Parts: sequence; C-alpha cells; structure tokens
Amino acid sequence: MVYQWLIAALLLCGPAGLWAQDASSDQQVAFSVALKSNDQAPDDHGPFNTETTLVFKRVVTNVGNGYDDNTGIFTAPVKGLYFVTLTGAAGSEGGMNAAVIKNGVNMFAIADNQNKFSSATNSMALQLDAGDKLWVTLWANQRIFDQSRLTTFSGFLISPLP
Repeated sequence: MVYQWLIAALLLCGPAGLWAQDASSDQQVAFSVALKSNDQAPDDHGPFNTETTLVFKRVVTNVGNGYDDNTGIFTAPVKGLYFVTLTGAAGSEGGMNAAVIKNGVNMFAIADNQNKFSSATNSMALQLDAGDKLWVTLWANQRIFDQSRLTTFSGFLISPLP
C-alpha cells in the first residue's frame, strides 16, 4: 500500500515534491572558522588576565552570513536547531580551557591539561532563536594554540523551527 502512495506522489508531484518545504523556511546556514588567518607561524593566544572572546579570523564557510570575523560572534539568522562544535589545541605551555557561550550563558566547554600539543573537541545541538548570539570564550589564565586550522569553531542549521 505504501509503495502505491509513493508512486502516486511521484507521478503527481515529481521527486522534488516529496521533499518540498515552504520557501520561507528553506534558508541554509553554516559557518566554519579557524583562529588564525593563515597557515604560517604557530601561535598561542593568551594567557589573558580575564576571560576573552576569541575572534576566529580565517573564515572557511559563512553561508547565511551569520559569523562576524570582526567580533568573533555568530548571530543566528533564523530560528532553528543548530549543530555547533568547538575544537581547540593546547600549545607547548598547555592549560587550554574554552567554552561556547550563548547569549552570555556557558553551553559547553573544552579543556585539556596534558600540556604538550594536545587537543579537545566538544559538540552540541542547540536551539537558537533568530538573533541569538554564540561566541567562544577563552577562560582567564588559559592559552589556546593554532596553526593550519587546529582550533576551529563551526555550526550549521539542522532544521528551521516555527
């Protein structure tokens, strides 16, 4: 019975008709950024005396223009369920601890205290309203290392929400 419905839908609507969405909710959003703007010299950021917003300068992907490389802040252009990930590298000094912040609230963090060129990754599905802001905070007295896109911040819209 199900296959008969499928055939009827294909005949009436074509293959695209089965997956058609309201055009207003068909916005695509994705960003992927690296801390350093180039692949050259390795660099530690920090330590700083206070928590510091990291500004990821190498924009690899910015579909929907939600990421601002002047501030380091991603602003959700559409309400939806987003998948967000943060990967950070610890340099030769160690002590790496950073967090993804949503509108001032810590959502998740990465930490690594193995001290020599180690890394950590964490990810989460987050519900964001249009206009919600995400950024990465490096906690006080911590460092984070980058060379050739070792430290990255990325996210994409899984599904718009009403």
